[in-house]
Amino acid sequence: MKKLLVLAAVLLVSACGVKPTPVVAAGPAPTLRNPAADGRGGDLVLYFVLDGRVAPVSRTTGAPASVTTALTTLLRGPSSAESSDGYATMLPPESGPIGLSPGSPTVITFSFPLKRLTPIATNQLVCTALAALAAEGSYVDGGALSLGGSDVQLPSQTCQAF
Repeated sequence: MKKLLVLAAVLLVSACGVKPTPVVAAGPAPTLRNPAADGRGGDLVLYFVLDGRVAPVSRTTGAPASVTTALTTLLRGPSSAESSDGYATMLPPESGPIGLSPGSPTVITFSFPLKRLTPIATNQLVCTALAALAAEGSYVDGGALSLGGSDVQLPSQTCQAF
């Protein structure tokens, strides 16, 4: 009798009352991809300002995505469609060579002064550069890089997009 009571208690405790259901198909699992890997060009992830915060915008290009391509495109500002969606830039429309020096920290240099940039504008450059490096398969040590301009080299920074 005691064994029967123990068995009944075990069965009651192990039954949760939820009926089994079949697996529900929800499509393929998410994957990460390098947009420039297929040779047809790639997607650039540019960081513009939306509602006072840095936010990503994806653009398809006909050329392989690179750090210099992404930053040059960023400095041209948002497209008319992006502007109509509320995206803006805090960066001045600058041009000139952009240099990339890998190392610890990775340094990206611009031919214009950086002291006059707001923290949001600096963050646009940092986030766009880090996204482009990741798309190339190049990752920076600690997720931080340094920006250099004609007036100053800024300390290492991380992307502060949220």
